[in-house]
Amino acid sequence: MTSSAVPPPEVALNLAREGKVHEALNCYNQILETSPDNDIILNNKAIALITLGRFEEALTSSKRAASINPGCADIWINMGVALDKLGRLCEAADALERAVTINPYDAYARALLGIIYQKTNQHERAECQNRQLQELMFPNEYAGFFFGTAAFLLGMLLGGIHSVEGRPFEIVIPSQVIILFFFVLICVLYWRSLCRQQEATRHVIIVPYPSPVEGDRSTRGMYGVLFLMIVVFLIGAVAGGDVWNWVR
Repeated sequence: MTSSAVPPPEVALNLAREGKVHEALNCYNQILETSPDNDIILNNKAIALITLGRFEEALTSSKRAASINPGCADIWINMGVALDKLGRLCEAADALERAVTINPYDAYARALLGIIYQKTNQHERAECQNRQLQELMFPNEYAGFFFGTAAFLLGMLLGGIHSVEGRPFEIVIPSQVIILFFFVLICVLYWRSLCRQQEATRHVIIVPYPSPVEGDRSTRGMYGVLFLMIVVFLIGAVAGGDVWNWVR
């Protein structure tokens, strides 16, 4: 087979995301014929094999990927999934522990590790993983609350300034521009924080959560959050004008 006949990795990933697992697996095999040391493709091949219930083959592919890139937490996560499916729970726990050692902030790895500990009756360890998982997840919710509060307060400030009578035009307009600038800034920062949550798995597919693709629920949810921020800002602007008029 010539290298020109090898499909690009993006084709295989798109097939996997569309649920065409057999076609994706064929693409992975073709790519590996010319790039046998591609750890990302080996890892994604393991995921496809897990999806098809071919757990021994998935484990072999994961081990090969780990030997090439032992510092990738995603590889150890999927190895843990394959070992779990094979009933080799102690080895699955070892693989997932390796994953959280590499990336302590991977919530998915900690969730899986907690499940494995539950299955092996290691309840104290499972509870510890659940606590750490909560610590990882809750700050994201707090970030949304704080960004939303900032948007509301900026809206109130904008509404208050707009309601002031007798202020020189050259003072009011620059103030509004500054407030709008800061509102756009917090929207950008919050958008970046949402993107970072997905960035770690953008180049691979982690079982059972695929990376977001254009138009899927994850991406639509991010647009929904941004729209909600704008609504909160506008509500704050209306409330700010009303509050200022009431104070006067």
